[in-house]
Amino acid sequence: LCAVAMASSPFSSSAATVGEEVVARAASKVIHLVRHGQTEMNVYLHENHWADPNFKDPLLWDTRLTSRGEQQAQSLSTVTSTLSPRPEVVAVSPLTRAMHTAQLAFPSYQSEARWVAQPDARERLYLSSDIGRPVDELRGDGYHFVDYSLIEEEETWWGGDPYVLKPLEPEESFKGRMVNLTRWLASLDEDCVALVCHWGVLYHLTDRQFANCELMTVRLGDLTTFKDRCGYRV
Repeated sequence: LCAVAMASSPFSSSAATVGEEVVARAASKVIHLVRHGQTEMNVYLHENHWADPNFKDPLLWDTRLTSRGEQQAQSLSTVTSTLSPRPEVVAVSPLTRAMHTAQLAFPSYQSEARWVAQPDARERLYLSSDIGRPVDELRGDGYHFVDYSLIEEEETWWGGDPYVLKPLEPEESFKGRMVNLTRWLASLDEDCVALVCHWGVLYHLTDRQFANCELMTVRLGDLTTFKDRCGYRV
Protein backbone atom coordinates (compact mmCIF):
# COMPACT_ATOMS: atom_id res chain seq x y z
CA LEU A 1 0.00 0.00 0.00
CA CYS A 2 2.92 2.34 0.65
CA ALA A 3 4.04 1.85 -2.92
CA VAL A 4 0.57 2.75 -4.19
CA ALA A 5 0.42 5.82 -1.99
CA MET A 6 3.79 7.07 -3.22
CA ALA A 7 3.26 6.30 -6.88
CA SER A 8 1.83 9.65 -7.91
CA SER A 9 3.11 10.79 -11.30
CA PRO A 10 2.90 14.12 -13.10
CA PHE A 11 1.69 12.14 -16.10
CA SER A 12 -1.28 10.57 -14.33
CA SER A 13 -3.38 12.84 -12.16
CA SER A 14 -6.14 10.21 -11.90
CA ALA A 15 -3.68 7.65 -10.50
CA ALA A 16 -2.45 10.23 -8.01
CA THR A 17 -6.03 10.95 -6.94
CA VAL A 18 -6.74 7.25 -6.40
CA GLY A 19 -3.53 6.93 -4.38
CA GLU A 20 -4.48 9.89 -2.21
CA GLU A 21 -7.94 8.42 -1.59
CA VAL A 22 -6.44 5.08 -0.58
CA VAL A 23 -4.06 6.74 1.85
CA ALA A 24 -6.77 8.98 3.30
CA ARG A 25 -9.04 6.00 3.92
CA ALA A 26 -6.21 4.06 5.56
CA ALA A 27 -5.29 7.05 7.74
CA SER A 28 -8.88 7.34 8.97
CA LYS A 29 -9.05 3.75 10.27
CA VAL A 30 -9.79 3.57 14.01
CA ILE A 31 -7.33 1.50 16.04
CA HIS A 32 -8.06 0.58 19.67
CA LEU A 33 -4.60 -0.03 21.15
CA VAL A 34 -4.30 -2.26 24.24
CA ARG A 35 -1.28 -3.40 26.21
CA HIS A 36 -1.45 -6.82 27.86
CA GLY A 37 -2.13 -7.26 31.57
CA GLN A 38 0.49 -7.65 34.30
CA THR A 39 2.72 -10.69 33.81
CA GLU A 40 5.10 -12.75 35.90
CA MET A 41 7.99 -11.08 34.07
CA ASN A 42 6.58 -7.61 34.80
CA VAL A 43 6.67 -8.45 38.51
CA TYR A 44 10.24 -9.74 38.26
CA LEU A 45 11.44 -6.71 36.28
CA HIS A 46 9.91 -4.38 38.86
CA GLU A 47 12.52 -5.65 41.33
CA ASN A 48 15.29 -6.56 38.86
CA HIS A 49 16.06 -4.02 36.15
CA TRP A 50 17.08 -5.63 32.87
CA ALA A 51 19.91 -3.11 32.38
CA ASP A 52 21.58 -3.99 35.67
CA PRO A 53 24.99 -5.63 35.02
CA ASN A 54 24.05 -8.46 37.39
CA PHE A 55 20.64 -9.06 35.83
CA LYS A 56 19.70 -12.73 35.36
CA ASP A 57 16.86 -13.83 33.13
CA PRO A 58 14.43 -15.82 35.31
CA LEU A 59 13.56 -18.05 32.32
CA LEU A 60 9.85 -17.26 32.33
CA TRP A 61 9.29 -18.61 28.84
CA ASP A 62 6.35 -16.98 27.08
CA THR A 63 5.44 -15.37 30.41
CA ARG A 64 1.85 -15.67 31.65
CA LEU A 65 -0.53 -13.19 33.23
CA THR A 66 -0.57 -12.97 37.01
CA SER A 67 -3.90 -13.11 38.82
CA ARG A 68 -3.77 -9.32 38.92
CA GLY A 69 -3.17 -9.26 35.17
CA GLU A 70 -6.22 -11.45 34.63
CA GLN A 71 -8.30 -9.11 36.81
CA GLN A 72 -7.05 -6.11 34.82
CA ALA A 73 -8.09 -7.72 31.56
CA GLN A 74 -11.49 -8.76 32.89
CA SER A 75 -12.10 -5.22 34.16
CA LEU A 76 -11.22 -3.84 30.75
CA SER A 77 -14.03 -5.90 29.22
CA THR A 78 -16.58 -3.48 30.68
CA VAL A 79 -14.93 -0.74 28.59
CA THR A 80 -14.47 -2.75 25.40
CA SER A 81 -18.09 -3.88 25.39
CA THR A 82 -19.18 -0.28 24.76
CA LEU A 83 -16.45 0.78 22.33
CA SER A 84 -17.57 2.96 19.46
CA PRO A 85 -16.87 2.19 16.76
CA ARG A 86 -16.81 -1.51 17.54
CA PRO A 87 -13.77 -3.48 16.37
CA GLU A 88 -14.36 -5.57 13.27
CA VAL A 89 -10.97 -7.24 13.71
CA VAL A 90 -9.12 -8.18 16.90
CA ALA A 91 -5.45 -8.39 15.96
CA VAL A 92 -3.31 -9.90 18.68
CA SER A 93 0.32 -10.71 19.26
CA PRO A 94 0.68 -14.52 19.41
CA LEU A 95 2.60 -14.29 22.70
CA THR A 96 0.42 -15.84 25.38
CA ARG A 97 0.17 -12.75 27.60
CA ALA A 98 -1.41 -10.83 24.74
CA MET A 99 -3.65 -13.72 23.65
CA HIS A 100 -4.95 -14.22 27.20
CA THR A 101 -5.51 -10.50 27.67
CA ALA A 102 -7.49 -10.28 24.43
CA GLN A 103 -9.58 -13.30 25.35
CA LEU A 104 -10.52 -11.77 28.73
CA ALA A 105 -10.83 -8.17 27.59
CA PHE A 106 -12.85 -8.73 24.39
CA PRO A 107 -15.15 -11.70 25.20
CA SER A 108 -18.17 -10.25 23.41
CA TYR A 109 -16.22 -9.99 20.16
CA GLN A 110 -15.39 -13.66 19.74
CA SER A 111 -18.56 -14.16 17.72
CA GLU A 112 -18.80 -10.82 15.95
CA ALA A 113 -15.21 -9.90 15.02
CA ARG A 114 -12.43 -11.57 13.07
CA TRP A 115 -9.52 -12.61 15.30
CA VAL A 116 -6.04 -12.69 13.77
CA ALA A 117 -2.68 -13.65 15.29
CA GLN A 118 -0.30 -11.00 13.95
CA PRO A 119 3.36 -11.98 14.51
CA ASP A 120 4.69 -8.50 13.70
CA ALA A 121 2.87 -7.28 16.83
CA ARG A 122 5.03 -9.44 19.11
CA GLU A 123 7.40 -7.79 21.58
CA ARG A 124 10.99 -7.05 20.63
CA LEU A 125 12.85 -10.30 21.25
CA TYR A 126 15.13 -10.01 24.25
CA LEU A 127 14.11 -12.07 27.29
CA SER A 128 12.75 -15.57 27.82
CA SER A 129 9.31 -13.99 28.10
CA ASP A 130 9.53 -13.05 24.42
CA ILE A 131 10.05 -16.64 23.23
CA GLY A 132 6.70 -17.88 21.91
CA ARG A 133 5.09 -21.26 21.38
CA PRO A 134 3.98 -23.26 18.33
CA VAL A 135 0.47 -22.75 16.98
CA ASP A 136 -0.69 -26.22 18.09
CA GLU A 137 0.07 -25.33 21.71
CA LEU A 138 -1.81 -22.04 21.45
CA ARG A 139 -4.85 -23.78 20.00
CA GLY A 140 -4.63 -26.40 22.75
CA ASP A 141 -4.75 -23.68 25.38
CA GLY A 142 -8.17 -22.55 24.14
CA TYR A 143 -7.27 -19.93 21.55
CA HIS A 144 -8.92 -21.96 18.79
CA PHE A 145 -11.07 -19.03 17.60
CA VAL A 146 -7.98 -17.16 16.31
CA ASP A 147 -6.88 -17.17 12.67
CA TYR A 148 -3.24 -18.31 12.61
CA SER A 149 -2.76 -18.13 8.84
CA LEU A 150 -0.03 -15.47 9.18
CA ILE A 151 2.14 -17.82 11.26
CA GLU A 152 0.89 -21.29 10.25
CA GLU A 153 4.04 -21.97 8.24
CA GLU A 154 6.40 -20.44 10.83
CA GLU A 155 7.17 -23.03 13.51
CA THR A 156 9.31 -20.48 15.39
CA TRP A 157 7.44 -17.30 14.40
CA TRP A 158 9.00 -15.37 17.31
CA GLY A 159 12.41 -15.41 15.61
CA GLY A 160 14.25 -17.95 17.75
CA ASP A 161 14.37 -21.55 18.91
CA PRO A 162 12.11 -22.76 21.75
CA TYR A 163 13.72 -22.40 25.19
CA VAL A 164 16.90 -20.85 23.78
CA LEU A 165 17.84 -17.30 24.73
CA LYS A 166 18.79 -15.06 21.84
CA PRO A 167 20.67 -11.75 21.60
CA LEU A 168 18.56 -8.61 21.61
CA GLU A 169 16.63 -8.32 18.36
CA PRO A 170 18.45 -5.74 16.21
CA GLU A 171 16.79 -2.34 16.23
CA GLU A 172 16.47 -2.20 12.46
CA SER A 173 14.75 -5.59 12.44
CA PHE A 174 12.27 -4.43 15.06
CA LYS A 175 11.62 -1.14 13.25
CA GLY A 176 11.02 -3.07 10.05
CA ARG A 177 8.40 -5.19 11.79
CA MET A 178 6.64 -2.07 13.04
CA VAL A 179 6.45 -0.68 9.51
CA ASN A 180 5.14 -4.03 8.26
CA LEU A 181 2.53 -4.06 11.03
CA THR A 182 1.38 -0.57 10.08
CA ARG A 183 1.17 -1.50 6.41
CA TRP A 184 -0.85 -4.59 7.29
CA LEU A 185 -3.31 -2.53 9.34
CA ALA A 186 -3.62 -0.09 6.44
CA SER A 187 -4.31 -2.93 4.00
CA LEU A 188 -7.28 -4.36 5.92
CA ASP A 189 -10.74 -3.96 4.44
CA GLU A 190 -12.19 -3.29 7.87
CA ASP A 191 -12.28 0.27 9.25
CA CYS A 192 -11.94 -0.48 12.98
CA VAL A 193 -9.35 -2.76 14.59
CA ALA A 194 -8.42 -3.67 18.16
CA LEU A 195 -4.68 -4.33 18.49
CA VAL A 196 -3.58 -6.16 21.65
CA CYS A 197 0.18 -6.21 22.03
CA HIS A 198 3.14 -4.97 24.10
CA TRP A 199 4.89 -2.01 25.70
CA GLY A 200 7.73 -1.89 23.16
CA VAL A 201 5.39 -2.13 20.18
CA LEU A 202 3.03 0.53 21.47
CA TYR A 203 5.86 2.86 22.43
CA HIS A 204 7.31 2.59 18.94
CA LEU A 205 3.94 3.20 17.28
CA THR A 206 2.87 6.13 19.46
CA ASP A 207 5.96 7.48 21.31
CA ARG A 208 3.93 6.91 24.47
CA GLN A 209 4.32 4.54 27.44
CA PHE A 210 1.36 2.28 28.17
CA ALA A 211 0.43 0.81 31.55
CA ASN A 212 -0.76 -2.78 31.77
CA CYS A 213 -4.20 -3.13 30.17
CA GLU A 214 -4.31 0.52 29.19
CA LEU A 215 -6.49 1.23 26.17
CA MET A 216 -6.09 4.16 23.82
CA THR A 217 -8.05 4.84 20.64
CA VAL A 218 -6.27 6.51 17.71
CA ARG A 219 -6.52 6.96 13.98
CA LEU A 220 -4.05 4.89 12.00
CA GLY A 221 -2.77 8.11 10.48
CA ASP A 222 -1.71 9.26 13.96
CA LEU A 223 0.84 6.45 14.38
CA THR A 224 4.45 7.52 14.02
CA THR A 225 5.11 4.55 11.74
CA PHE A 226 2.36 5.74 9.39
CA LYS A 227 3.52 9.35 9.22
CA ASP A 228 7.29 9.01 9.45
CA ARG A 229 8.39 5.53 8.47
CA CYS A 230 5.85 4.16 6.03
CA GLY A 231 6.13 6.94 3.48
CA TYR A 232 2.57 8.21 3.89
CA ARG A 233 1.70 11.88 3.84
CA VAL A 234 -1.91 12.89 4.48
